[in-house]
Amino acid sequence: MKKIFFILPVITILFFSCTKNVASPQPGPNDSLPKPPQPKDTLASGWTKKVVSDSSGLNDIFFINNTGFTAGEGPNTFKSTDGGNSWSPIPVPSTGNPFPGIAVVAMGTENNAVLVQPLNVLISTQNGSGFGYTPHDGTIISDAYFVDSTTAYASGTSFWKTTNGGKSWTQLYSFRTGAYLNDSTYYWSFLYFLNEQTGWVFGNFGLYKTANGGVDWQLITTPFDISRSGAIFFLNSDTGYVATENSVEKTTDGGISWVKVFTGTSAYHDIYFVSNETGYVTDDTKIFKTVDGGNTWTREVAVVSDRLMGLHFTDPNHGWACGTKGTILKYSP
Repeated sequence: MKKIFFILPVITILFFSCTKNVASPQPGPNDSLPKPPQPKDTLASGWTKKVVSDSSGLNDIFFINNTGFTAGEGPNTFKSTDGGNSWSPIPVPSTGNPFPGIAVVAMGTENNAVLVQPLNVLISTQNGSGFGYTPHDGTIISDAYFVDSTTAYASGTSFWKTTNGGKSWTQLYSFRTGAYLNDSTYYWSFLYFLNEQTGWVFGNFGLYKTANGGVDWQLITTPFDISRSGAIFFLNSDTGYVATENSVEKTTDGGISWVKVFTGTSAYHDIYFVSNETGYVTDDTKIFKTVDGGNTWTREVAVVSDRLMGLHFTDPNHGWACGTKGTILKYSP
């Protein structure tokens, strides 16, 4: 369901100079003029913002009832048991992965969660606090999705299944033979399932559908650029939405035809629908809402400098988003 980021180290050099015995500067002619107003976040009714102590940012967020997890580039994942009002850090195990950040959070129950650590590690907890991990050498994993309390799928260059909440995984299918970690091309994909049997994988190698739990897959031809694709969300077997780098595309006939319903900035776009007509999409620093199945969109949120990444709702009145600088947005009208 999510996104992969690689943070390059930045070296900042600070220069200091001595100013011993130098007189203090005198006020200038414009010092008394009023300062220009600073940009402020714009939040529609029902939205509130808070920040958790993760200086590198948060990539994904997921809730079941009032219990949720969020994680990103820092050393911890964070857990809330009060609907996102407060968050407690939980260290994740050291996996030796060169990219230790968490890209995806998936949950089966309030205590059962799976975290995706690119490029090839699945981290899981069955009690809500203690995490273990499973590396998948020779393949790339970029998303995970629970279809019931203990059964989940994971995708990347291959398709995996667990029936014990993430303790162990079985590979069911390979989308691209030879797409290993030393491959010059990074292949990734995102998941959405209606039930244990019917689901989709959407990535920069295509859009695929399965009707038998991932044993077999059918390629769905898309008329738009998928080289930098984003999230996927289906309401039923016919109606669904997929996000490209700049837009959201909609199908009402199972992928035979597509209509562009949203054009945004060049960014990762997460999608979530709470009914057939009402849905949300992230667009860099903004969140937009539709109440007519994507025909029109209105801006719900605009934050000044926080890039929004993850988006999740448990029902029409409870939703969350997360992003850079530890930003958490909560919707509860």
